[in-house]
Amino acid sequence: MVYNVKLNVFEGPLDLLLFFIKRDEINIYDIPISHITNEYLEYLELMKSMNLHLAGEFILMASVLMRIKVQMLLPQEKVDEIEEVEDPRTELVEMLLEYKKYKCVSDFLRKLETRQSKLYQVNTFLDSVEWDPDIFLSEVNLLDMGIAFKKLLVTLSESPYYEIETFKINISQQVQLINSMLLNRKRIRFTELAQHLKNRIEVVVTFLAILEMVKKEELRVSQKVAFSDFWLIKLEVGNLDVVANA
Repeated sequence: MVYNVKLNVFEGPLDLLLFFIKRDEINIYDIPISHITNEYLEYLELMKSMNLHLAGEFILMASVLMRIKVQMLLPQEKVDEIEEVEDPRTELVEMLLEYKKYKCVSDFLRKLETRQSKLYQVNTFLDSVEWDPDIFLSEVNLLDMGIAFKKLLVTLSESPYYEIETFKINISQQVQLINSMLLNRKRIRFTELAQHLKNRIEVVVTFLAILEMVKKEELRVSQKVAFSDFWLIKLEVGNLDVVANA
């Protein structure tokens, strides 16, 4: 049968002494040096019996405790009442208080790191857009066009989810449709164009076709009143020259 023995891991001799002080509820300013030295030496003997490596700082602290213990046992010389006798434990107490302060800060930072590791940064910055809609939409913005197309989508009936429809339509076809309606006219209303659209797919493709024609400066979009119907105006070659020389 195998027995597993687990020992507390201490970061150094001061950490071990603080453990004894906290466990035995000892006043750190009035350490019973004989008791704490015996506890410390017993722990070192336990580590040796288990063939655990003893760091030099543990052995050094053992010698410091024994020196303080001897100083406490020696008879004190008589001095004047005005002169104060220095306590041999003073240096040890200062070391423990300083170590305790840094240990508390270390524990706080460790808890903060653990809590921070559970948080994930969210990137709220969008990629910069290289094109400017104002270049080809001088009198109407994309929000107005989006609202108009949304209103149109609402009026169209939705197809049942169990039906699968195939639509063979592309942007070039809708560009030809718009050009055919502007063949003998300079401008048409968007609602007039919408009468030729039968489903949502045609609405979306037509919207892309309008944007493509605006980008190529073949078409201009105009709107007099916000959220009202807008005009699709065909650009002639002469108008393009005027804009280029402006």
